[in-house]
Amino acid sequence: MTLTAIEIECPRCGAAARVSQVQGDRCPGCGSEFKRYLPGERQAALDYLAALTGEKALTELPDDAGWLIAHE
Repeated sequence: MTLTAIEIECPRCGAAARVSQVQGDRCPGCGSEFKRYLPGERQAALDYLAALTGEKALTELPDDAGWLIAHE
């Protein structure tokens, strides 16, 4: 899938940044990596943010039994 590049203001430092891919673009100001979600992926983005901020915890189950997400 080819994405249209967008110009944004970095949500961490405010520097002008260009995002052209789903993951891997970095802010030229603070070095933060961007993970881009497409329209319709709002819930996936919110779930990812919750896991990163500790609101949800992701654990791999033993014996290749899958994954568990714990949340309130």
